[in-house]
Amino acid sequence: MTKNKDINSTFKFFLISRAMRSVSLVFVTLALPLYLFILHYNVISIGIIYLVIISFNALLSVFLGALGDRLGYKKSLIIGEIFPIIALIMLSSSTNFFIIVIAAVLGGITGVAGGMRGVFSPGSTALIVSNWKDQKERVKRLAETSYVGSAFAIGGSMLLYAIGFISGYVGSIGSFRIFFAISALLIIISMISLLFVEEVRRPKKTTRIMKKSSAKYSIKIIVANLFNGFGLGIALPLLPLWFELRFGVSISNISILYTVSYAATAIASYLAAKRAYHSRFSTLFTASYTRTLQGVMLIVMAFSPLFILSIFFFTIRSFIAGFGSPSRSAVNMNGVNSQDYGTASSIMGLSNRLSQTSSGLSGYMMDVYLPFPVLMGGILQTFGGFIYYKVLLPRKKRSYK
Repeated sequence: MTKNKDINSTFKFFLISRAMRSVSLVFVTLALPLYLFILHYNVISIGIIYLVIISFNALLSVFLGALGDRLGYKKSLIIGEIFPIIALIMLSSSTNFFIIVIAAVLGGITGVAGGMRGVFSPGSTALIVSNWKDQKERVKRLAETSYVGSAFAIGGSMLLYAIGFISGYVGSIGSFRIFFAISALLIIISMISLLFVEEVRRPKKTTRIMKKSSAKYSIKIIVANLFNGFGLGIALPLLPLWFELRFGVSISNISILYTVSYAATAIASYLAAKRAYHSRFSTLFTASYTRTLQGVMLIVMAFSPLFILSIFFFTIRSFIAGFGSPSRSAVNMNGVNSQDYGTASSIMGLSNRLSQTSSGLSGYMMDVYLPFPVLMGGILQTFGGFIYYKVLLPRKKRSYK
C-alpha cells in the first residue's frame, strides 16, 4: 500500500515530467503555425488543419482518462506520452504535408500556447486530486505544478528564439526539424520520470462510465466551459501567426513575448501556491473572476496599435491565468466521485477541446479582419467567466467570499 510519505517524496518526479513536457510542447505549439506558414500554407488551410487536430485529441483524452480510472492515472499518463514522441519524430524526419498533418493530429500539437500548455494532460489533474483529498492541499499541488511547468515553458520559447541563430546554417526548415527532434527527446525524459511517481490505490470502478452524481456535476462544468473553449479556439491557437501578420514582427520577437508571458504565469502560480491556505476569497470566486479578466485582456489586446502594448496586455493575461488555473482545476473536481476522476476530468476537457475546434474559424476571421478572432475570443471568454460562477455557485450561497 502506498504511504503518504511516498506520494509526497515522489511528487518531484511528476514535476520533472511536467517541466520537460512544458519545454517540448510549448515550443512545438508556438512553432507549428509558423512552420506551416514557412512551408507556404495559407491561414485558412492552417485553421482547418487545427480543427482536425483538436477533434482527434479531444476523443483521445477521454479514452486516456477512462483508462486511468481503471488502470491508474500514472499508467494513462505514460501511455499518453507515446503519442507526442511518435509525432515529434515524424515532424523531425519529413517535410511532406501529409506526414506533418498526421504527426500534428497524432501528437495533439495544437491548442493554447500558454505557460500551462505542457502541464496538464489526461490523468494529471486526476492524479493530484486522487493523491491529496484536502481542497487547499490540492490547490497548492496544482499551483506548484503550474509554477514549474510555466517556468520551464520559457525554455520552449527560447528554443523558438534559437531558430533565428541556426537558420543561417541549416535554413529555416532545417532548424525547425532539429528542434522537433530535441522536443521528442524531452518527452522521452518526461515519460521516464513518470515511472517513479507513486499514487494511491484506485477505488474499484463500479460503473461503465461514471456515477450519476459525477455526471450531473460534470455537465455543469461542461456548460461553463463551452463559451470559454470556443473563445480560446478562435483567439489563441494561431496567435503566434497573428502577431506576425498584425505587427510584422520576427519569430525572435514573438518568442520574447511568450517568454515574458511564461515568466508572468510562473510567478502567479507561485503566488497561488503560497496563498492556497490564506486566500480571503472562495476557490470558486478566484476561478471564475480570473477567467473573466483573461477575456478582458484579449479584448484590449485585439485593438492594441503597438506590439509593445500587446506584450504588456498578454503578459497581464498570462499572470491572471497562472493565478486562477489551480483554483479552476480544484473546483472542477469538487463534485466528482473518487472513482470517476479520470473520466470526469477528461469529459470536462473534451467539452473545452471540442469547442476549441472554433480554431477552424480563426483563419477565416483573420482573412476578413485581422483583430476579429482575438476580439471575439475575448468577448466569449469574458462571458464564460460569468457563466462559470453562476452555474457552479451553490443555490444557498450568494456571497462572493
